[in-house]
This record gives sequence, structure tokens and C-alpha cells, in this order.
Amino acid sequence: MAKEYKYKVDKSFIDFNGHLAEFGYYYYGVDGLRKLCEDKGCTPELYEELKIGPITFQTSVSFKKEVRESSIIFVNPRIISISEDCKKWSSQSYILNVEREICASIASNGAFMDHVSRRVIPPPKELKEKWRLLLEIE
Repeated sequence: MAKEYKYKVDKSFIDFNGHLAEFGYYYYGVDGLRKLCEDKGCTPELYEELKIGPITFQTSVSFKKEVRESSIIFVNPRIISISEDCKKWSSQSYILNVEREICASIASNGAFMDHVSRRVIPPPKELKEKWRLLLEIE
């Protein structure tokens, strides 16, 4: 089942043209993905305990419609793929307006980084299981 998170666009994310700035789209998209992960038990405390966390290597955004200050938007984040060892992952987030039109699409590729060695590694079993649950969200 798809998850979505509702936001009211803050004026601090508005650019000189009166609409949501590029970094605002990233902010809301990443925050939605963070909330999705936390809803499935992947909390900051768990990452700290396991000394591992997700990192992003590449993100692209495609803009479709303007979003203005105080607009209500919905973020629909999802994990769309995970490598067999769970070391690498891809996500897709859609930002929608109240009419449910896509305003932007954000695609990211990432991996898991060990907090001690600062290297990309497969996550421990406990985290693999939680991230695999994220694949089940449409």
C-alpha cells in the first residue's frame, strides 16, 4: 500500500519567481522518504546502534508543475529496488498537488555506509529485513 505525507509549503523554500525552489523539492522528497523509513522501523536510533546508514550517490529531479507558497503538497516516496545483498538501493518520490497532479518526480540511487570505516557495505540482517519491507510499498 502506498504511503503519502502531507506538507504545507513553507515560505523559506520559495525562490525569486514565487514558486518552490529546487532545494525545496529535494527537502520535501527526502523528508517523505525519511518518514517512510521510520514508519517501517528504520529510525535514527537504529542506524546509530548499528553504526550504519543510508547515503545517496545520485539524485535527479524532473519538474512538471509549479508549487507556490502555502500550497498543500503530498509526497509519495518508495524504494523501487534493492540489490541482492541490500548494499545498494534506488528510490522514487512523487510530489503531488491537492488536485493529485504530479508536480515533480525525484529519483535517487544510494547505498549503506558503515559509520566506522566510512565505506559502503551491506547492512546487517536486521536492517536488510526492514528495507526489504519497503519494497512492498507500491
